[in-house]
Order: sequence, then C-alpha cells, then structure tokens
Amino acid sequence: MSSYSEGQVHQLADSLELRGEFTPEHITKLGQYPRLGDIRLVLDGQAEIVVIKKEEPSLNTIIRVDRTVRPAYPDWVEKVMHLELECTGPAEYDLATAVSLWLHDGQKGGSTTKGKVIYDHLKKHSMLASCLSLQDALEIQKKGVAVFQKVFGNKVVYFWKSAVRRRGDRYLFVPCLYVDGVRVVLDWSWLEDVWNGRGPAVRFDK
Repeated sequence: MSSYSEGQVHQLADSLELRGEFTPEHITKLGQYPRLGDIRLVLDGQAEIVVIKKEEPSLNTIIRVDRTVRPAYPDWVEKVMHLELECTGPAEYDLATAVSLWLHDGQKGGSTTKGKVIYDHLKKHSMLASCLSLQDALEIQKKGVAVFQKVFGNKVVYFWKSAVRRRGDRYLFVPCLYVDGVRVVLDWSWLEDVWNGRGPAVRFDK
C-alpha cells in the first residue's frame, strides 16, 4: 500500500498538468527514470539542475548538379517538352535559401486547378526557366527525408521545367517529389489531374 496520501498524489498531478508541458508519455518516462534519486537531491537543496539542450544535427542542404549530363527519363516518355531548358540552372546552390515554393492562384484558399492550367500559366509568363528540373529532383531525392522535410515539409513539390509527353496517348506529365515513410519518392503527375495548395512548384529565387 502506498505511503503517499491521495492529496499529495493529486497535488503532483495538478502541478504537472498546470505546466502544460507534460504529456502522459512524459509521466510514464518519469516513472521509469532510473535516477530518481538525483531529483530528490534537487528537492532537498543538495544539487541543482543545469539544462543543456541538445542541438539538432546540422543538415547539409547544398545541392550539386552536373548540368552537362542529361537525366534519364522513363521509357514511356516520348518527348521532353522543353529540351532547351533541360540542362540550365546553377551547378551548386543551397536548397534552404535559393528556392521558393510557388502556387497558381487556382491553388490558393483551398481551391484546386488542373495541372494543365498551371503549366500553361508558367509557359505564358516565361516562368519555366526559373523552375527546377528533373536533374534537381534527382539530387534532392538523394538528400533524404530529413532535408526534404526541413525545406518542403509534407508537401508534394513539382519540377515543371521537365514536363514530358507520354508515348502513345501523348498526355503530359511532370515530375514531383514527396515523402513516403522513410524515403523520398520520385513520381510523375498527369496534367489532367487537379492540384491543390499542397502541390507547389519549386522555383529558383533568382
């Protein structure tokens, strides 16, 4: 039988709850903490707590692209729509500072719009040259989930410079990246599908 009074137990629980920082998981961990004697020393005035926060490991967000080498496209690709732009762009840049995410007006405020509308807008306003390409997507994919989520969160990001036409039906597709569990996935989206606010274009700031 516990030697602690019910009032003492409630007082401790109330104090932890009022702090607003303790979850049920924290309480479980506290009960399992192997050095509770150290906490008693603090309460008895024989020791003090010095907080040393662990810093998050620095993530390498530098992207290097060999623009002299054409990327490999899937076998179903009949035509790269903007071959003249394919190998353009900086050979090295910081993903965390050199790019931004762009949304078509039709993607904002919870709205959706067809990928073809976004693509036509980018072409009409000469914005494709500032978009990232399949080359960039492949290098960003190699950086892994931590770097991707640091820069893009949980969005699906699109690389419009590398829009392609599919053999046979001649439909248009664009490459994209997203996180699936513990990996960054490269996929292709059909421009007849609809895009929402979670599907921005990745563009260079300059």
